[in-house]
Amino acid sequence: MKILMVLNGLDIGGAETHVVELSKELTRRGHEIIIASNGGVFEKEIGAAGIRHVQLPLHKRDARKMLAAYFGLKRLIQEGNFDLVHVHARIPAFICGLIRKTVKFRFITTAHWTFDTDKWLVKRLSNWGERTIAVSEDIKAYLMRDYRLPGRNITLTINGIDIKKFSPEVSPGDILTEFNLNADARRIVYVSRMDSDRSKVAFQLVEIAPRLEARYPGIEIVIVGGGNDYEKLLRAAEDRNKKAGKRIIIVAGVQTDINRFAAAADVFVGVSRAALEAMAAAKSVVVAGNEGYIGVFREDKLNIGIATNFCCRGCAESDSQTLYRDLAALLEQTPSERAEAGGFNRSVILNFYSEKRMADDCERAYGGLLSIDKKRPGDIVISGYYGYKNHGDDSLLSAIISNIREIKPDAAITVLSASPAETRRTYGVGSIHRFNIFQTARAMRRAKLLISGGGSLLQDVTSTKSLLYYLFIIKLAKTLGMRVMIYASGIGPICNRNNRAATGRTLNTVDCITLREPASYDELKALGADAPPVHVTADPAFALCKAEEGALEEIFQKEGIDRNRGYFIVSVRPWKKAGADFAQNLAALCDYITEKHGVTALFIPMQRGQDMAATEQITEKMKRECHVLRGVYSPQELIGIAEQARFVIGMRLHILIYAVTACVPVFGLSYDPKVDAMLAYLSQRYKENVEEASLSRMKKGIDEIMEKNDLLREDLGNRLRDMREKTRRDADFAVALLKK
Repeated sequence: MKILMVLNGLDIGGAETHVVELSKELTRRGHEIIIASNGGVFEKEIGAAGIRHVQLPLHKRDARKMLAAYFGLKRLIQEGNFDLVHVHARIPAFICGLIRKTVKFRFITTAHWTFDTDKWLVKRLSNWGERTIAVSEDIKAYLMRDYRLPGRNITLTINGIDIKKFSPEVSPGDILTEFNLNADARRIVYVSRMDSDRSKVAFQLVEIAPRLEARYPGIEIVIVGGGNDYEKLLRAAEDRNKKAGKRIIIVAGVQTDINRFAAAADVFVGVSRAALEAMAAAKSVVVAGNEGYIGVFREDKLNIGIATNFCCRGCAESDSQTLYRDLAALLEQTPSERAEAGGFNRSVILNFYSEKRMADDCERAYGGLLSIDKKRPGDIVISGYYGYKNHGDDSLLSAIISNIREIKPDAAITVLSASPAETRRTYGVGSIHRFNIFQTARAMRRAKLLISGGGSLLQDVTSTKSLLYYLFIIKLAKTLGMRVMIYASGIGPICNRNNRAATGRTLNTVDCITLREPASYDELKALGADAPPVHVTADPAFALCKAEEGALEEIFQKEGIDRNRGYFIVSVRPWKKAGADFAQNLAALCDYITEKHGVTALFIPMQRGQDMAATEQITEKMKRECHVLRGVYSPQELIGIAEQARFVIGMRLHILIYAVTACVPVFGLSYDPKVDAMLAYLSQRYKENVEEASLSRMKKGIDEIMEKNDLLREDLGNRLRDMREKTRRDADFAVALLKK
């Protein structure tokens, strides 16, 4: 691909170094990279890697400079014929957003940091492109929370580190001579941009320098980096050295050979990429910055480090006393202790922060972006009950797309939907209205594969019209020369004799069938469909994972749910054949559970337009406190909510699947054979038929679930691993059909 990287400048900084290392790795993979920025110290390095640089004033909010940047960048994009433009800062992203109003190009951004969103205009003018890459989980949560970006449109990546450049084998070189350093001195090295919002720890090092020198005579503190606080810091350091009567602090300014400064350190201080680079060099590291303080990095700090991209967001503030204490502890390490700590730090980089993974993540995001709305051989058309705001079907579509793109990132997908615009926006795919037959036929002529599924599409309990529609779509695809796959579907019930015959004939023309449970296999054979290969796999929703913790915490706060208090989940739907006393019995059951087990009912309507009325029928009859989830949330978010529950009572199939995906015990309310079939497939025996629900039997089942809760969760964990492995086979079969 030909890719334009756009950022503020190329001076020392985490985002700047990220772009340089990413661009070099992508160039090694054969992509053509051009960088547009205001320039800086890294120009020489990218030039040596064969990467062209175009200088544009993209670094300031000055109106004249932004106007010049707008016209320069617009001309570059128009003439460059780029496959995509990858932007790494807010000002360039804003300018690219303006350019896209008149020039068509693919536009992706990377979020390297969080910004103050209290200023309405700044937030309003922020542009995150068609797709976004986040360098840490907390930044992804921030984008979802503050900018309402769909989580599925955000690719999570890392700051990839060049492990050859930053290695224990690298020597300080001429750094010692250039800065007149004592080869035998203990040495602390700190690297950061010296701007007012980044330089806090540098001033704290200046403050504690005399105490460190008194304890460790001859110690040297080397501070590397430049910015708008540089002159202030330099004066503070000179003043401290003058009062001490000796040179303790060395302010080195802007440097490019950071690997040699890291090599010169006994102890390294920094955050984000600087800290990771020192870890790659097998150095003992104190992670400290303006955002917060993690402190001495060791194994018990790994999770918080990864979650915040080693930026300390949300951690305790850095203070001089704590910094002094931790530096002293590291300076007193024995050589073997230092080697052990450094070895662990380097292993973290090798396992989690490789350049390869960073480039892989970006290529995956690029492939997903470039596949939107493309109509070329190799496309997939997906048919199902999509665009109706049904949580279960939303989860299926999300999982199908995700599983396919995990294997084939550039798969161009078009979905037949009742709400095409929303489907395009939510899933990043092409979409046309499911009843626009002319557009459907046009899409099929350009595609290779029709995926019909998942869910229970082939049944006539809902209506014969629905069944005939899906059979017609399959026939149209075969007429237009497409391959057809029935994808992880449930088959039946099909009651009408003519419908059964038509379904059997149509299924015998398809190329591959995968089924979500064994009961559907029995029904398929009863229909006489024995021509295509058939595989029993699992419902695609089993592949989904819960949302990030930050997004979940926001939901609990927004809904007013105290997650420290125990709750159980109830999810019901309207069903005309339900027993006359079903609602009353379920209300009494919820009251009983609260009274006996001390947990509160949390009702979740899975299809808001239909399920809310059924929910209110029960809550109005209850005597105990309960809560109804009011917001509309993604399948991943519902899985996260389910994970906190003691158990789930559910009618709709996919609330039960979400519970199993969270390893939470389930009690099924059976209204359709598909619920019985799935519970049987998972060997879950707690259920009650809604047509003849017995309050006493339900109480007994719930009591057993509470008694055996831990054992049930352990069993579900084992079954979940099996289900997830099976869901991957569906995507394997689909991609194999594309390649035929």
